[in-house]
Amino acid sequence: MTILVDPARWPWRGTTWCHLVSDDHLDELHEFAARLGCRRVGFQGDHYDIDIDTREVAIELGATACDSRELVRRLRGAGLRLRPSTFPKWSMVEQWTDLDGVADVLAAADLTPELRVLADRHLRGDTIDAASGVVVLTRSLGDAVMVFGDGNAPSLAEEPATGVHMRVDRFDRWAVELVHPPLRAEQ
Repeated sequence: MTILVDPARWPWRGTTWCHLVSDDHLDELHEFAARLGCRRVGFQGDHYDIDIDTREVAIELGATACDSRELVRRLRGAGLRLRPSTFPKWSMVEQWTDLDGVADVLAAADLTPELRVLADRHLRGDTIDAASGVVVLTRSLGDAVMVFGDGNAPSLAEEPATGVHMRVDRFDRWAVELVHPPLRAEQ
């Protein structure tokens, strides 16, 4: 089991990006990506896109650097490679920043009933009080709500099986990601 990263060579948003993959199993990839603070909704079907700084952290944490051809060869060898066009992309439905009342914003959002129940159950107390923004996303496989902020992360237990993901990155930014239906390992 190995986590692989290729060279950061794709420019976007003022930095360069690369791919983070597993040559064995997607659960291993999701676990490693969570340690890096990657957005769970940022999973691209068989990889995560990470920037050059995150790449260096990934290597420090044990990822193996390899060229892009080797990365794709090993991804195919593991039976995990997807064509980019086969994995549905997220589209932003709504976004709010600098919020006073996240609960009111979420109440007004056009969420599916299942996602509304998930949000009502998990986004309370210190999560709501500490939030500075909300993003609602959609794609053909389902919908997601991301609530984010800076500083002390709320105390929220991850429940990947029910679609609840918590992340904190190395800059002390945090996000609670609620996804319905829950993202399975193969998604």
